[in-house]
Amino acid sequence: MNVSILNPSHLACAAQRLAGIFLMAWLCLSIPAWAHSNEYLATVKGAHGGMLRMVEMYHFELAVKDGEARVWVTDHGDVPQSTKGAVGMLRIVDGNDAFSVYMAPTGSNELMIKDARIKASKGIRLVLIVTMDGEAPLQTRFALD
Repeated sequence: MNVSILNPSHLACAAQRLAGIFLMAWLCLSIPAWAHSNEYLATVKGAHGGMLRMVEMYHFELAVKDGEARVWVTDHGDVPQSTKGAVGMLRIVDGNDAFSVYMAPTGSNELMIKDARIKASKGIRLVLIVTMDGEAPLQTRFALD
């Protein structure tokens, strides 16, 4: 019988290798989490060409064009989240002028408003408040640059 297999130095070497494998796996899994912030999302276009932000478990994609604003709601895995029963409020600030519009569900994961006062011009700041059905309101900010 070969007892060298149970040699303490072999066990220590195997433990070090196993620890190294776990460390590398942990580092590989955590890299996407480092890039998952509003600062990062502000540099990425959404699936519909809009601006992205995250709040708690949701991603909000806001697309604004003259006379219309749309928001698509997904989770962190980009899985569409139902907006049935949700309410959105968009506060639009353009210099000294400001007004609010209310958004209603229009698709399975979309909120929309049509209002002639909405302009997609540089310098506009937007505050989005979304209340998903049965949940507390969530707020995020956007800027048209």
